[in-house]
Amino acid sequence: MTNTSATTRVLRTAGAPARRDRAAPSRRRGRAIGRVVSLDAARGVLVLGTVFWLAAPRRPFPVSEGWGTIGLDAIAMPAFAVVLGCAFAMGQHRGWMSGGRVMRRTLLLLLAGLVLAAAAALIGGAAAGIPFAPDAGTLGGLERMRVTGPLLQLAVAVAALGFLGLLARNWSGWAFTVAVASAIGAGTLWLTTGLCGELSDRCTPATLLVTGVADAAGSTADPLITAGVTTVVAGLGLALPAAAGAALVHAFLRARSVTHHQRGRVIGYGLLAALLFAVLGILAYFTPTVWGQQALEPTTVLWTPPLTLAVATLASLLATAMHPAIDTDLRGGTSALGVFAEPFAAVGRISLLAVGTTLAARTLLDAMTPSPVSWFASLGDIPSIALGAIVVALWLAIALWADRAGRRLRP
Repeated sequence: MTNTSATTRVLRTAGAPARRDRAAPSRRRGRAIGRVVSLDAARGVLVLGTVFWLAAPRRPFPVSEGWGTIGLDAIAMPAFAVVLGCAFAMGQHRGWMSGGRVMRRTLLLLLAGLVLAAAAALIGGAAAGIPFAPDAGTLGGLERMRVTGPLLQLAVAVAALGFLGLLARNWSGWAFTVAVASAIGAGTLWLTTGLCGELSDRCTPATLLVTGVADAAGSTADPLITAGVTTVVAGLGLALPAAAGAALVHAFLRARSVTHHQRGRVIGYGLLAALLFAVLGILAYFTPTVWGQQALEPTTVLWTPPLTLAVATLASLLATAMHPAIDTDLRGGTSALGVFAEPFAAVGRISLLAVGTTLAARTLLDAMTPSPVSWFASLGDIPSIALGAIVVALWLAIALWADRAGRRLRP
């Protein structure tokens, strides 16, 4: 028998009206896509890689700089955004994504990010000996809390994705949305580069906005406010690969809406989506040179379109290979690869818990003085790699236990 916990079940073609089955009157509206193992497995692989990166105190791999070299870590956040968009599109197809759900997810990420930032500020304040004295204007370090971080960026991306989902509900709508979002995002950065000569920590859309408002008010720009606005701008930058993920899934749904030659259509639509993202990324990179400006370089501070669309293109190519290969007939089961994909799919179903908990632990340990992370990193590469592997194995074991026990561990 087919293991239905590891299958993709499509009981109704996408876009076709549901017909009532007289022989099964209890089925009301159950004709929809179930969980897609290839999507969950892709998310699980990404989660394990991110958890390893966060858990290893010493990272013997190329690391990104905000305005410079792009390292392996630059793939994680845009890839998370792509998978986020894929999940959003699946929920949209099943009628799960309401405004309330989007609002709850946004508030959850915002709350988690703020709690993490507050805890890190308090730990840093305690290490620096800052007292909790409201009368003196000190709150144990909490008064200088930095409202930044990946969770807050993802919260902004989720909110933007929910708004876009009110306008786009099919493949053509999301493809048009990706094109428009690319033009708006890249155009804003082109204009900033034209005004300043380059993008840097001193000149971004966020710094121009905050400085302009401060000048109009006759005051100076607060660095913490600038950092907060930069987080919002970066979150909007991550909304672009999230929209690309939604477009990719709706492309697959469109391809699966016919009964014949599904695999060929799935591959065709997947390659079409990858081509769209690649062309938009190339245009975003080279178009400024038409007016004599420098090319729009990929950066991780603002998650510029050339970087995020490149990751979306790579994700589309991988999905085009994985989806037909794992979800074999695309209607009733998985291939033999589905058995190997299921452990990674189990991790994908607890992605927010695994990454959020590991990120929180890493952030809080980094905030301590002296830092346990720095001490462990001084031991060398091998102990760091071993620790990262242990944390990965731990989350893999927890995910498999939760999946087999039927427990929901999502926060």
